[in-house]
Amino acid sequence: MIHLLKLTSFLWGLNLSALTSNLNIELLNKKNIRPNYKRVAITRKLSIFLTLLFTSTLGFGQYLTKEKALEDVKEFKMLLEKQSSYYQVSNFNFEKSYNEIEKKINEKDSISIHFLAFELEKIISNIIDRHANVRMENFNEDNYELYNLHLPFAVSSLGNQIIALKFNKKTKEYAYFNSKYPYIKKVDDVNIKDFLNNNAYTRKLSPKRAKQTDELKDLRDIGELYFKQGKTSLKDIEITFTNGKTDTKQTFLLSNRRNWYFDIGSTSFNRNYRKFGRDKDFDLSKLDKWLTDSIAYLAIPAMLSYKEIPNLESYLKSTIKKYKDSKAMIIDIRGNGGGTREILNTLSGYFVFPEQSPWIANVAYVRNNQFLDEDISSMQSRFLYNYNSEMLTDEDRKAIDNFNINYETEFHVDLNKFSTPFYMVLHSKQPINCPIYILVNEECFSAASVFTSAFKGLNNIKIVGVTTNGSSGRSQKFHLKNSKIQVKLSTMLSFQRNGKTLDGNGTIPDIIIERDESQMLRKSDSQLEKLLKIIKTKY
Repeated sequence: MIHLLKLTSFLWGLNLSALTSNLNIELLNKKNIRPNYKRVAITRKLSIFLTLLFTSTLGFGQYLTKEKALEDVKEFKMLLEKQSSYYQVSNFNFEKSYNEIEKKINEKDSISIHFLAFELEKIISNIIDRHANVRMENFNEDNYELYNLHLPFAVSSLGNQIIALKFNKKTKEYAYFNSKYPYIKKVDDVNIKDFLNNNAYTRKLSPKRAKQTDELKDLRDIGELYFKQGKTSLKDIEITFTNGKTDTKQTFLLSNRRNWYFDIGSTSFNRNYRKFGRDKDFDLSKLDKWLTDSIAYLAIPAMLSYKEIPNLESYLKSTIKKYKDSKAMIIDIRGNGGGTREILNTLSGYFVFPEQSPWIANVAYVRNNQFLDEDISSMQSRFLYNYNSEMLTDEDRKAIDNFNINYETEFHVDLNKFSTPFYMVLHSKQPINCPIYILVNEECFSAASVFTSAFKGLNNIKIVGVTTNGSSGRSQKFHLKNSKIQVKLSTMLSFQRNGKTLDGNGTIPDIIIERDESQMLRKSDSQLEKLLKIIKTKY
């Protein structure tokens, strides 16, 4: 009965029956027929009955008794304690959060699954694990109007300022939404920074620039943010714009259309490359080209496996050889969301010089509930091996010993909870002499962030751009027994050569080049242009 009452209230809020009746009247008016209002009333009552009957059947599966919900919270605790890697190095008071959610559950006879999921999401956001998330596999967001409402304009950033933008379909460029007052100062009278910190909580432990970029994706989908805070309806929103001196306020209706922002420098959204990995007939030669003054360029939009693109490995090898005598080579991985480490492993043979080989690129520890007496297949696929692995040579082990003399991890690794370390060791094979510049941004994620950190410090390589998003965790998915909520957690601690984790830190470039106004508005790829100027002054 509780579920039915809640569903009834929800459906009356949506006024589905009124929509049905209005549609009937509209059709009659088009045909110049006078509506039979008695029949309309009957139709309205019938539609309410049928809708309630249909959705109430579905609705029972979307609620849990408080006993079942508490069981899932207990299971969630156990997952974090037994499976999660980054939970072990977090200073957050998780017990306090558990008590708060349990108190909320105990105040009700039953709770919705999406309420439980969002509460668990808040808890998991306090772990630096960038792969961690909470998902409801059977959650139908189309049932909730607010969940699918967005800002009526695109949003981006310039330095620390949040900008409202509009897209010109003809020029494929952006312009200021309000040219006199370009910056967003407040949302519903709340300072924009505070609004994002309070609502876009899943991003809060990312590196600074990645946090800001990811927050703006959440801001774009503002209906979802409000829905997660417990709101059920919202039609308009008040935005305070500023030019730094004076302000103006405007009220907007929320939009059913998602207004995307695409950085012109992102390889994954570049019109020439975006079919990479999606179209089996994609011409790989589109990824490389000569730039001015004998500077070579290679874009890598995703770290795809060679199984996905069988001819990718041979393409990369031939391309590197083709440009080996160039003045310099730019490897552009901006916007690369990751994948596998196969590309990294292939290119390392050309990038590592003999005097730095073997090169210890990555150190990782796995939760100790794994089979640790042999190399784990999922670690082997990441080219990570334990010290005594048959995949490592005596020379590799000597390099590891020398590396460990001065190596210290950012966090103490409790070997009662984690394995002994696994190492990624790279080797020089056919080194090329031209200097390499790896162009990165805050959207370099997972295997792309590993790619960046693995090569940082090599004599012939410079990392250029802004700090990467970071993340490397060997993530696994789990499902809570009663709610079937999916919980994704990293089960590996992954450290860079400097001892810091990828998660929460990212990799800081050797040469910082921030995005400027021209690039924000998609007028030019100024990061690439500035890098070219730097190279030309050196060679």
